[in-house]
Amino acid sequence: MLISDLKKPCTECDGSGFQAGFDEWGSIQTNLRQSCPGCTGKGYNLTELGDNLWKLYSPMIQDLIREEIQKKG
Repeated sequence: MLISDLKKPCTECDGSGFQAGFDEWGSIQTNLRQSCPGCTGKGYNLTELGDNLWKLYSPMIQDLIREEIQKKG
């Protein structure tokens, strides 16, 4: 399995994570953060496989983090 199997570059920003801001003219809104709305500034989107793996492993990772925090606290 390769990283490219799990994520793909955002097509809206070409993988940069940013889009140029706009001046406010008529109905066009200013994009102050300049982050891409398609990928929320990450520059990539998960593939279906990547999304499924994230949903599978995310709860386990959160539990491990909680356990480590409790050990230190």
